[in-house]
Amino acid sequence: MKEWVRSLTCVLADGSIVKTHNRPRKSAAGYDLTHLIIGSEGTLGLVTEAVLRLAPLPQNLHVGIATFSTFQRGVDIVVALQKAGHQLEALELADGPQMHAINASKLAKLSFPEKPTLFLKFAGPSLQLVNDQISVVKQLCEQKEALSVEITADQQRIDVLWGARKCIGHALVAMKKHPSDLFMHSDCAVPISNLAALVNGTQSLIQAANAAGNHDWFCANVGHIGDGNVHSSIICPEKDREAVEKVLMQVVKLALRLEGTVTGEHGVGLKLRDALEEEVGSVGVEIMRRVKRSLDERGILNPEKVFRLEGNSGDEKGVAKL
Repeated sequence: MKEWVRSLTCVLADGSIVKTHNRPRKSAAGYDLTHLIIGSEGTLGLVTEAVLRLAPLPQNLHVGIATFSTFQRGVDIVVALQKAGHQLEALELADGPQMHAINASKLAKLSFPEKPTLFLKFAGPSLQLVNDQISVVKQLCEQKEALSVEITADQQRIDVLWGARKCIGHALVAMKKHPSDLFMHSDCAVPISNLAALVNGTQSLIQAANAAGNHDWFCANVGHIGDGNVHSSIICPEKDREAVEKVLMQVVKLALRLEGTVTGEHGVGLKLRDALEEEVGSVGVEIMRRVKRSLDERGILNPEKVFRLEGNSGDEKGVAKL
């Protein structure tokens, strides 16, 4: 979302109103207040107006799916595409359990192979450009021994294939065995080349926790793979909340070891405050805390979110060394 925002108007904690920019495509005028506010999770100001960049509707739309024997082979396709400079409209990679959830939920209009599946969306101003991208994808799928490949421009078939992608969240919720079951997930992002390692490591952590606690959790992974962002989801009984939270924190630490981030798009909130400090360090968090104090001295805007308002006594010394 942040890439589509030109400027913001917001109200600060003391009632001041600030407009972060005008409407040019680019600006080097002072601090980037627009993105500071966007990334602050409501802790620095209340947004009252946003000026957004618009985009034309996709032209020459094609949608495809490809299935693979391993998650890594789907990742390899995306890495190769990006190295070649091809930017597709969308790239989503779901693992086998995720495809099982789609089938079991019966929310899609057909049944899919329960294998790692890459969903692709192509669009461009010229049909030739789209056809060139499709040709490259088909060649890569052949090289990586894809189990199946389908790419179509037929609108009815597009609705079927992309409809399966759009129902992923609802399909996971449908895997609950009891209404009180919980749907819990991570939101880590790593360099794309490390995405398969994150998914495989996550599966190992959850399998170990299942075995140790004699649990029967359902786990599935889906990645916004063009961004290296993956959601690892767990469906579990309410009584297992604490155990799942511990596993998901292990997943977060794994993402950090893989040069990633604790949250790709959902934000830190309350749950990931300690993990944020592991990612940016106590000095980084204290700098954020100082920005918060300068704009919201009383701490009244979304208090205690992102980081604790009071840091450790050693934090100040750490910042002084800068």
